[in-house]
Amino acid sequence: MKICLVSNLYPPLGQGGAEIYVGRSATALAEDHQVVVVTSEPGFHLAPRREVTREGIVIYRLARLNIAHNVTLPLPLLAQAAYRAIDLYHPQVAAAMSQIIRRERPDLIHLHNWVGLSLAALLSSVPRSAPHIPVAMTLHDYGLLCAYASILHPDGHTCAPDLPCRLLANLNRGLVNRTGLVISPSHYVLDQHLQRGFFRQATQQILPYGLEPAPSPLANSPSPSGGGQGGGFKDTFDILYMGRVQFYKGTEVLIRAFRGTTDPTLRLHVAGTGPSIDSCKALALGDDRIRFYGFVAGELRRSLIENADCMVLPSLWPDNYPVSIQDAFQSGPVVIASRVGGIPEMVRDGVNGLLVEPGDESRIAAAIDRLRSSPELVTKLRASAAETARLYDMRFHVAHLIDAYQRLLVTDRLRPFDQRAA
Repeated sequence: MKICLVSNLYPPLGQGGAEIYVGRSATALAEDHQVVVVTSEPGFHLAPRREVTREGIVIYRLARLNIAHNVTLPLPLLAQAAYRAIDLYHPQVAAAMSQIIRRERPDLIHLHNWVGLSLAALLSSVPRSAPHIPVAMTLHDYGLLCAYASILHPDGHTCAPDLPCRLLANLNRGLVNRTGLVISPSHYVLDQHLQRGFFRQATQQILPYGLEPAPSPLANSPSPSGGGQGGGFKDTFDILYMGRVQFYKGTEVLIRAFRGTTDPTLRLHVAGTGPSIDSCKALALGDDRIRFYGFVAGELRRSLIENADCMVLPSLWPDNYPVSIQDAFQSGPVVIASRVGGIPEMVRDGVNGLLVEPGDESRIAAAIDRLRSSPELVTKLRASAAETARLYDMRFHVAHLIDAYQRLLVTDRLRPFDQRAA
């Protein structure tokens, strides 16, 4: 089977869990299938740049004409509006996608995140180039429903939805009506789309992200009694935040909660970047227990996770299915997370992690203190989290994904007969 994955960002470019997942799944799929990836990169060139990885994955990187790239998108509202307006239908993307489809002739197209690649251009290019190629879509956020993709607007109010969001949802509902398969990692996110009239005719599947087998612990990692899975001990209790640094992620809430603690052995490690990074650094000013790393990947990312005693995800928005929680389950740090969105489908309070109400600084601080003072609880939660991580095995994930693809192909081939019968 030849599978075309479309994602606005793809390794080594990336900002969050969706890009990590797409990279992992592409590598896993390439073991038994042909994989083509369509993505974007900064700069500008008319024709897509083609490369082939050592795993045999063919990657087309589009540098389309726009005022910015996803990783450098300016924050002012006017610039955001211009970016989205250009992205409504981008003829350069449509032409490039048509060219790629004609050259590669994939059996199906699987859309992931698309902002910056123009959803209308991507979908309109399919019927022109190959009308019988079925389309699958994974919901990583609320980009079809909300202008901010989070159902939480920058002023703090939730998406009602407001008029811009209603208009966006109406437009996108028509665009995705030929999608034959919709996949969501969480029930919550799929339900939000179904309630707004999306994907009524598509096959619907809940499929949590896949997780690669745990690598051997890094050398000099602390022992489980002091955080991580290697050998040795440490005299600090290390708390990790890993993700996009943006107001709806709750990073500022976590820093305020941490600053309310007085234990000098506590350490807070903030790994990530985003529009709220300066305000977070201002909040942390004067507390040398807090360290910022910027965007991390590779060995540094792995080392931070393995050395952490707990990972906090203080989300204010209804998060989908954070990859960082899966990584924590597998690598050792106990998860403290907000009881919102799809997170409670992953974290069972007091079983494999701790849940707090979104925005509750005192409860976050209390949860940290509870873990710091109870090694027995930490050991119990870690053992249950490790069992949970086994459920995310990438081999099982890919098997379910291929099964869904095959059902999509059969359904798509039968559709003309169903239409004639009707």
